[in-house]
Parts: sequence; structure tokens; C-alpha cells
Amino acid sequence: MGFSSRVTNRNQQCEMVKQTRLCMMRPCENEEITRMIRGKKCIRTKKSLKAVRFEYKNCTSVQAYKPRYCGLCNDGRCCTPHNTKTIQVEFRCPYGKVLKKPMMLITTCVCHSNCPQSNNAFFQPLDLTSSEVKI
Repeated sequence: MGFSSRVTNRNQQCEMVKQTRLCMMRPCENEEITRMIRGKKCIRTKKSLKAVRFEYKNCTSVQAYKPRYCGLCNDGRCCTPHNTKTIQVEFRCPYGKVLKKPMMLITTCVCHSNCPQSNNAFFQPLDLTSSEVKI
């Protein structure tokens, strides 16, 4: 889990504001290796097979989701989100506390050659069978 930040002026005042949201390109549990479809160089977008509850600061999302994750490219390129949307996720915490956080959901991903070499997350396999994803 990470944070996605951007600066935008898409608001009524047309003022530059910084927006931050939770995001997850792919789960960290990588026990299963993604199988590439024969003849394909990339699997850009994978949808979770099971509904998952997100965890954030010891709180769990009230609703379960079937998020999409960015897949892998086996031709040396990296796979990153291309189209996304932001939703409000409600988290239930210990002692009845409730948090609402904006979170990025991936719609589509794209394989490209402009890869951040220091970030191994772009090159890790997916495990879409985990029933809980930690943020």
C-alpha cells in the first residue's frame, strides 16, 4: 500500500491544491507466480478473484472490494496504472472509531519502457488469491 499525490486546479476556485489518496498497484503477498498467457508479452490489468477488505492503521474496510491490480510485462517493460478513479473507503477501527479515506482504484494499466529502476514493486508477481490486503 502506498500513497498517490498530485497537484491539480480542478476545483471551483481554480486554485492549485495537493490531493493525496491511498493506492495499491498490486498485493505484497507474492507466493503465486503470475502465469503469462501463451503468446502474450503482458498482462496489464488483473482483477482480484476474491473480495478483499483493506487494512489501514489497524482498521479494516467496512466493505469488501474486488480491486484491479497492475499485472506484469515479461518483455522488460513495467506495468503502471493508466486510468484510475477515487472512492471514499470507510474503515472500522478498534473501539468503534470510523475513518473515511480517499483511495485510488485502478481501471486500466499500461506497459511502458519508462520504468523507475529503483522500485522493485513494478517487477513483482501477483497473488490475487489473498482474502485480505494490508495497507
